[in-house]
Amino acid sequence: MQGKGCWQKIAWLAALVLVVALFGAAAISRWPGLAAQAARPLRQIIGNRGVAALETVLFEAQDGVRQAEYRLGLQAAEAPWPTAVPPQITAVPVQPSPGPTIAPPTATRPSPVAAADATQAPEPTAQPEATVAPTLPPTPVPWTLSPLTPFGRLAGEGEWQAYLHNEAGDVVGLRTFLQPDAERPYALVAVVAFDLRKVDLRYVLGSQEPAVDGGPRGSGFIPADHLQANRLIATFNGGFMASHGAYGAMADGLEALPAKDGYATVAIYRDGEVRIGNWGDTISADGDFVAWRQNARLVVEDGEINPRVYNGSITTWGGNINGDIVTWRSGLGINSDNTVLYFLAGPSMSMPTLAAAMTAVGLENGFLLDINESWVHFAQITPGIDNEMVAVPLFAEGMETKPDRYLRQSDRDFFYIITTETAK
Repeated sequence: MQGKGCWQKIAWLAALVLVVALFGAAAISRWPGLAAQAARPLRQIIGNRGVAALETVLFEAQDGVRQAEYRLGLQAAEAPWPTAVPPQITAVPVQPSPGPTIAPPTATRPSPVAAADATQAPEPTAQPEATVAPTLPPTPVPWTLSPLTPFGRLAGEGEWQAYLHNEAGDVVGLRTFLQPDAERPYALVAVVAFDLRKVDLRYVLGSQEPAVDGGPRGSGFIPADHLQANRLIATFNGGFMASHGAYGAMADGLEALPAKDGYATVAIYRDGEVRIGNWGDTISADGDFVAWRQNARLVVEDGEINPRVYNGSITTWGGNINGDIVTWRSGLGINSDNTVLYFLAGPSMSMPTLAAAMTAVGLENGFLLDINESWVHFAQITPGIDNEMVAVPLFAEGMETKPDRYLRQSDRDFFYIITTETAK
């Protein structure tokens, strides 16, 4: 009996540990503030792979519930934001104003000309002076891109919407969304496009990540001269923690982690140019950099999907969960002439789903950023009352937790977008 009681206690303890761990994994997935406090102790207890296993169970259960809800008609896919519908203007024909009515001449009423004295020359009719229409300056055409081919039937899918503006009112950022997973209509991928001729990409090392024990750490702050209304227009997440791949990261001369040859890299050069490619190949190690950040392998290279996308490898695509698991994912890409930068993010994405969205956009090169709802984040920064800065999340649901997280010190790395003084 004593042995039986002992095993019962062990079973209860194991069940308690499992429940606590599951709640911990759920908290890490859902609440960034709590995650920052709970993640490290939980990983110390059960390790990275233990947390990954719990997250995998949680994500698969969530996805199963969502699929069931949509199959039963309890939920329906909706656009992530209001889609602008251009007003319908109906042309109304203009009727000419009637002139004076003159009755036709009759035998008893001659025409006015015939009744006039034939010997009297008619008065000359004064001709109006010729006028030259003023030359008006051409109306500037707002920046836009060609519509994307939609995957689904949601109104507004693939249609670009003006989203970010500089102080002069010029459009410098667009947004649209895609529905690339036929099995998951709720897997909406938001796409934000930046005009790199009118904006600059910047990168900040977090105060805690990415870093290794005893290694250098960043400030976690946006510089004061960039942290200004009308100058700062967007913020978004960086990449994995150091323990999930130890991918290279450098900002403003401070190298938190060394670069690794052959890995996907976004490089920001001192002249403002941005490139995405493989370190040691497309991105030469001797470049004049302001910052660079690596994260896993290229998802899309030279316009083609990397075959590794379909291997589902934890090592390649997750850092902690494999590439087939559906969760929030984010990515960064660029077009062929390095003039348009794209940020992609959304819920319930596997790596093949993210890759399909990237190729639909037409990226030349693209790579994975961070994953999981806690860390995938994008906010539009707009001027508020007294010129304070207001952070508006790209997704109203799923990015609503601390949308202004990067306007103060951040323990995780991130990117931000500022408008330039002049066009490049």
